[in-house]
Amino acid sequence: MSRPVLLLLPLYLLLSTASLPAAAEQAGNTADERPYIETSYLQAPRQAGGFSLQASSYDPANKYAGAGFRYTSDDHPGLRIDLYVYPAGRMTPAEALQVGMRDLRASMAHAKAQGSYSQLRELGEATFALPAGPTAGTAPANDFDARVIATIAAIEQVEGRKLQLQLSLPPRELPMHSNAYLFYKQLYWLKLRASAAQQDIDQDRFNALADRAARELVPALQVAHVGSCASAQINVPADAPDEEAALELVRQITVHQSLNCHQDAGKAVSAQQRLDHDIVEIAFSAQDWKSQ
Repeated sequence: MSRPVLLLLPLYLLLSTASLPAAAEQAGNTADERPYIETSYLQAPRQAGGFSLQASSYDPANKYAGAGFRYTSDDHPGLRIDLYVYPAGRMTPAEALQVGMRDLRASMAHAKAQGSYSQLRELGEATFALPAGPTAGTAPANDFDARVIATIAAIEQVEGRKLQLQLSLPPRELPMHSNAYLFYKQLYWLKLRASAAQQDIDQDRFNALADRAARELVPALQVAHVGSCASAQINVPADAPDEEAALELVRQITVHQSLNCHQDAGKAVSAQQRLDHDIVEIAFSAQDWKSQ
């Protein structure tokens, strides 16, 4: 059993959620008729934080592999950065990272078996946090406000995994630095691979540049969706105290907004984004996605 919650929430929260009831009502009328996701728009910036987009790739016949975006570093042209963006589904961040890291290691084993590289060695795995979201810097007006801000900031914070590697490239067995980063956001996995020849850059310099690439490119790349996922179903326990009910309302609304789902393409991709981003459009059928 659930109840509607009508409490005086902070103004910034009311402004950010004011359009949700109308959107939910509109989407609710057609949610059963529309696919959960009709189209995903992968929006890769052409320039971000000293990194420049060189090429992109997408095969509509293999849409579950997503798209790839290759970047170079303005500071070190020999650094190769590949950002792969592919569908994950609705999961908790912890579950998504567990599944994603398992698949990442499987793909590396497959590439090694195919002769793409050799002498693969893991140097370490660690949590890798992206810069804090915009809410983290908001000053609270009172204790409840602080709890609201902390709830939103925790959901906005994206944490991934970093895998530090060394390997050799055929045919001359060239020793390479290689870092792999995995993140989950907006219903997709984002995997960044950075690599450079060991003879061209030392380990510390490479690691700093690769970390910077992940912190600049992953937040800048956005995945927007059109479909019935734009509909928000908010449920709050009927017997919850008022403040706890309000915090649960905040949590569910923030999670919904983090999916980046919209009613139509005009809201999913702005005119400015079309000018300064490379956009890959992936169309899905009703059977491809399911709401969970």
